[in-house]
Amino acid sequence: MGSTFEKYLEYMANKLYDTSNDDDFKSVRDYILRRIVMANDLLTSTFEVEYFDFGSRALQIPNSDSDYDVMVVLKFPYFKDIFVRTDHHRPGMYHLDLKDVPYNSFTADNLLDNRCYLSRDKVQTLMQCILMNAHDRTVRSYRLRYRRGQNCHTIIAESSKRTFSIDFVPGIKIHFDGFDCHAVPKEAPGPKRSNGCTFMRIHPANEKFYFKKGGKKIRDAVMLLKAMCEAKNLPKIRKYHLVSLANALIEEDNFKDSSLEYVFLDLLCDLADAFDNGHLSYFLSDLNLLTNFNPNQLLAYSDALDSAYSTLKTYPGQDNLSFARCSWHFFDD
Repeated sequence: MGSTFEKYLEYMANKLYDTSNDDDFKSVRDYILRRIVMANDLLTSTFEVEYFDFGSRALQIPNSDSDYDVMVVLKFPYFKDIFVRTDHHRPGMYHLDLKDVPYNSFTADNLLDNRCYLSRDKVQTLMQCILMNAHDRTVRSYRLRYRRGQNCHTIIAESSKRTFSIDFVPGIKIHFDGFDCHAVPKEAPGPKRSNGCTFMRIHPANEKFYFKKGGKKIRDAVMLLKAMCEAKNLPKIRKYHLVSLANALIEEDNFKDSSLEYVFLDLLCDLADAFDNGHLSYFLSDLNLLTNFNPNQLLAYSDALDSAYSTLKTYPGQDNLSFARCSWHFFDD
């Protein structure tokens, strides 16, 4: 028989998931990919184009306000010959050197710098020019609007009944350390000369595989931890921080017989430790996901998380714990 805290966690977790139907998203996504992206002859003559869903909705941890995430995979014909150079000034970042790779004139004139490195901004400009064609179109009563983001291209679909957003992210297919993966354009601080060519290596398929192994308890724990962070005014903690923590935990533990309270408190402890140390590694990478926190923010977040853990770790032993006292940590009301 589970503790009172365990029962409250299970009840609250079930309230956090978004239950909206994804059919409209799929219609808008497929329209954009088939009628706009795949229909661009310049793009398809340069790359083999694929796509897949990723992010919180693909991992089955959506809130009602979660965006949809779609990676547009751009695969050069000889992608395995791309030299993936480690950026020693920016841990977790890479440069894509196409000097010894056959490519067409469009790539030479519009996507590379003078060293034959793939330009981050030029890849983003290409995607912008293509996806802007979705602006003001209508799909199944949804009017579409385009908005350029820092690392993505957002299509906002709006109807009289519902509004949702799809973030399209370009991903260059690469082969690195014996595995196929993806490099997404991402800016990172460092020397000016190499600033325009930074890409982040990601493993969304592996990330999804590991996260799925954790089962519902891991999903519930991540949902609860995100709700707690929002209730305690820690908005810069995003779900990708929590998923990276969860996958690291899944690699070293078996949750088959674990309680939700155990998994949640374990994740919270790891999150607090990460902020104490100022380092949270992205899944299967040496990239530090906390570099966008300044020292004062790291200290404030660390104090809040340490305080939360110190209190919540006592709850499993409190049989008379009230729901109001427990839920206060997760809901801002």
